[in-house]
Amino acid sequence: MKYTIVDGITSILPNAMFTIRNDDYSSINWLDERPQPTEEEINAKIAELQAAEPMRLLREERNQKLSETDWWVMPDRTASQEQKDYRQALRDLPSTASPILDENGQLTNVTWPTKPT
Repeated sequence: MKYTIVDGITSILPNAMFTIRNDDYSSINWLDERPQPTEEEINAKIAELQAAEPMRLLREERNQKLSETDWWVMPDRTASQEQKDYRQALRDLPSTASPILDENGQLTNVTWPTKPT
């Protein structure tokens, strides 16, 4: 995902009121009475969001994989050790993986645990 000035502004000032043309700082018309972030502050926030994107995508995919296996740990079931280990490996991924995005914005450099059958 390519973050824009709008993303930077709304990350710094949630619910900010403004209009903008062409994703250009000089075209911002502030309708918000709060102090406006500088162009440098917005650019720094965009860089921060972009740097965090691989981990955000990893967590999103990891959470999907966990939700697909939630039924394994329902109170009326007994999960196998392999199932428990798989879910734990998924939960550990943010601290063990170093995700990066390829030139197409796809998540790479992640070794996903093998889902038990």
